[in-house]
Amino acid sequence: MIEPMALEKARQLTAWPALAPRLAHGLLFHEYQIDSVLRVVNQLDGRAILADEVGLGKTIEAGMIIAELRARGLAQNVLIIVPAGLVSQWVREMQDKFGWTAHKTAKDRGWLWIISMDSAKRPPLVHQLQFVPWDLVIVDEAHHLKHQDTLNYQLVEGLKAQFLLLLTATPMENQLTELYTLVNLVKPGLFGPYLRFYRQFILDKRTPKNAQELRQLLAQVMVRNQRQAVGLEFVPRYVSLRPLELTGDERQLYDELSGELRTEYRHRVHMDQTVLPLLTLQRELCSSPQALLPTLRSADWLGDRQPRLIELAEQMGPTAKMQAVLELTTSQPDQWLIFTEYRATQEALVHLLQEAGLEAAAFHGGLKARERDQLVEWFKGGPRVLVSTEAGGQGINLQFCHRLINFDLPWNPMRIEQRIGRIHRIGQVNPVEIYNLYAKDTVDEYILKLLHEKIDLFRHVIGELDVILRHLERRGSLEKRLIDIFFWEDDRDHVWQRLDALGNEFLAARRRLSWPTTSDPDPAPDSQEQLT
Repeated sequence: MIEPMALEKARQLTAWPALAPRLAHGLLFHEYQIDSVLRVVNQLDGRAILADEVGLGKTIEAGMIIAELRARGLAQNVLIIVPAGLVSQWVREMQDKFGWTAHKTAKDRGWLWIISMDSAKRPPLVHQLQFVPWDLVIVDEAHHLKHQDTLNYQLVEGLKAQFLLLLTATPMENQLTELYTLVNLVKPGLFGPYLRFYRQFILDKRTPKNAQELRQLLAQVMVRNQRQAVGLEFVPRYVSLRPLELTGDERQLYDELSGELRTEYRHRVHMDQTVLPLLTLQRELCSSPQALLPTLRSADWLGDRQPRLIELAEQMGPTAKMQAVLELTTSQPDQWLIFTEYRATQEALVHLLQEAGLEAAAFHGGLKARERDQLVEWFKGGPRVLVSTEAGGQGINLQFCHRLINFDLPWNPMRIEQRIGRIHRIGQVNPVEIYNLYAKDTVDEYILKLLHEKIDLFRHVIGELDVILRHLERRGSLEKRLIDIFFWEDDRDHVWQRLDALGNEFLAARRRLSWPTTSDPDPAPDSQEQLT
């Protein structure tokens, strides 16, 4: 149901006579979305970065901006560029919500084209697209444009567009220079030459100087709505933590390999060598033997211990976590979305579920667009299990499903929030059930304690999570700090103490920071955390 205030504001739109009949076809919107449309069209000259958080309906905002510009006679031809896996989703949204037929190839005739980034950036299509004088160009997942030397960036930079919208929930992923790149596409010259921007605004890659001035500039180009600020009533989340006992073989493999990793970590730190391969091994060890084995076979630093560890992994049957997945999905037949970080784990899970008589399939980044679309439609069809990797789950909307299993936990909390955002979003009508599996006395348990008890990630939607993480990572990335805790400490109590201290840092940062949005240019922040 649309709020009365949202309807009242929507009547200010020139496009309202065309939009009103679409309400009967499922078009829903909220007050903050109308505010965004009016701000982009009336104040930002139709060139903006839409940076709403995951699940707040950037696609609908973009569609309503298209409708408004068309109603004003300003957009006769529109190009939307999206990741390959999202083309069909965008086509459906434009058809179902707005009644528009979008075309997917340059040979089609019409006014609206939705083309994948992979196709658009390659000759001869890139030259054809850059020859056309577009009224409006929209780029979804626009954080893929953050590097100027990529084909993605060069494609968009070369387009002739009167109006330009960049859609991304993460306008800055790693460093402030990414903001410069995106802003320079939308409003060239706003920041001036790069060297001046760097000298004027960057203290280090994540920390600005002159933050108030920087934020005022961003308010001229960026709209960012946050879940906690827009007042939406999302369905509740119910979280179940599933502690599991490793089998005897699993415990033996885990303890022996973890001991070797701690020893090697200390050696590499002393020798100033990279420790990232050790992090990979530790995470694969917590996932499955299938994920672990390829990396374990190449870990020649293990010396004469390597054959024994390989043998242990090769002889392993279904793990305790795999058995838990089987129990959950068979005892409660329904649509289940399972996330894992590794393709090998994914394949093992699908095989196990299918052998048990369940309908299960793998969803990953290697699928073609048509295969992804077919899988989503298949998943809607009844009690089925979709096992997805991180890459497979990017950008898809699965709010018809309300049960999710985190088979293994990324060490970056934002990736977990993005997983949950696939189903806990606008349009979800059922309470969302999240099942977190972890083996006791392993790194899994430590990670879950930090995420659940300190960051409180699973109980609430934490809109400011990305901001707090950037604040904490001034002292080093979260993953590097965690690996130091796990590999440096032999004593379990010391591990808990250091994790507790890290969690307290998070709580302290959360208390210190305030949460104005970039749509409100009045407050004057004193640090980069409040910019995005």
